Amino acid sequence: MSEYDKDSAVFIMTAPCGIDCAACECARAADNPAVMVYLISRGIDASKLPCPGCRDVAGMCPAIGEECETYRCVREKEVDFCFDCAGFPCDKLTPAADRANILPHNLKVYNLCVIQNRGLKEFTERSADIKERYYKGKMAVGKGPQTE
Repeated sequence: MSEYDKDSAVFIMTAPCGIDCAACECARAADNPAVMVYLISRGIDASKLPCPGCRDVAGMCPAIGEECETYRCVREKEVDFCFDCAGFPCDKLTPAADRANILPHNLKVYNLCVIQNRGLKEFTERSADIKERYYKGKMAVGKGPQTE
């Protein structure tokens, strides 16, 4: 099992599945009133915004309106991240084309590998670039997604 400073903001704002909660619109809603209005219009409970990260709300993600099954699984297995589990990667982390252009679900395994191999500090330093490459990059076979 991994060992992290569980009181650090970096740990608290990095979901067990590899999502960077600090980069999530639900967490950033307080900084942008238009995003707050948009999220509420999409059915997210205003009292749950801004979200302090799934670890701080015991997996009760405002974006899904209930406890996240992946969070529950990690808690039951008493691990910090999915990669700490003997069953990693499992079906909950399988990439899907559905809404891949707007949801970060396909980044989870990549993010977890960065965290596992390079640490939380480097992951948080690279998180914005990873997300930018995913959403805006143009795939160059053999080179990965390129932003320029």
